[in-house]
Amino acid sequence: MRVRINWKLKSVIFSAIDLFNAPQVLYFLQRHVTGRSKVNIDAVEDVWRFHRDSLESLNAPSLIEFGAGKNLRQNIYLSAFCRAQTVVDLFPMLEIDQFNSAARQISALVPDIPFHECASLSDIERCYGITYRAPFDMAHAPLDDNCLDCCVSTNTMEHLPVETLRSILSELTRVIRPGGLISAKIDYSDHYSHTDRGIGPLNFLSYTEEQWRKHNHHHHYQNRLRHYHYRQFFADAGLGIEYDEPVFTADKPAVMADGFDPSEPTVHATAGLFRLRVRN
Repeated sequence: MRVRINWKLKSVIFSAIDLFNAPQVLYFLQRHVTGRSKVNIDAVEDVWRFHRDSLESLNAPSLIEFGAGKNLRQNIYLSAFCRAQTVVDLFPMLEIDQFNSAARQISALVPDIPFHECASLSDIERCYGITYRAPFDMAHAPLDDNCLDCCVSTNTMEHLPVETLRSILSELTRVIRPGGLISAKIDYSDHYSHTDRGIGPLNFLSYTEEQWRKHNHHHHYQNRLRHYHYRQFFADAGLGIEYDEPVFTADKPAVMADGFDPSEPTVHATAGLFRLRVRN
């Protein structure tokens, strides 16, 4: 169970983490205090199935994912449908014990994915076809043109500043072959609401950019982009939008700050699913 914490207090904690540039403190809190790092998988997640369905149009593809996190649970599941996966993080985050815990639980749910105990990155690559690379900056990817078939992204794009997002999309259209695709889920909710039941999932839309800046810390960054913003970014990157589903789990806020279009039907979406095709 996740620890519940007032969001403004949590903001103060992240302010201190930023001040001392101490991400190791964040990882310690997640592992030993908040429970965020515990691996508990009791079902195949809907987003994994969404990505699997996206990959069906490709034949045993080579895949990249950026921002995959500590246990690679999604990549373990997708290993049954991919020829190879390159999984990257801006900073090293993978924890082998968490990987093994996730792999064991997924194998129990999906017997076609056998469990292999791994002691190293080379074991993970040999047993699951997953190459983990970190540090790795996807905005300046040291990869050849047209070297991959697809990208999956889950709950990562909402953490990217606009210019970084544009750079990553540009790199993806370069390294993914024509006809390849990007399968993405984006979480549009206020991430402070994940651990504070006292605020709604769209709490942050009531704050102006200036007001929000003091709560929008480097180690807890949220760009607050809405579904319609992403549509435009993807179109600007030259990607064909083949699937576009906003997900609504909250009412439209009564008050929204300037910068958000209250007349836009998707402004209060709390998540979005996209399937994007790299054009020839």
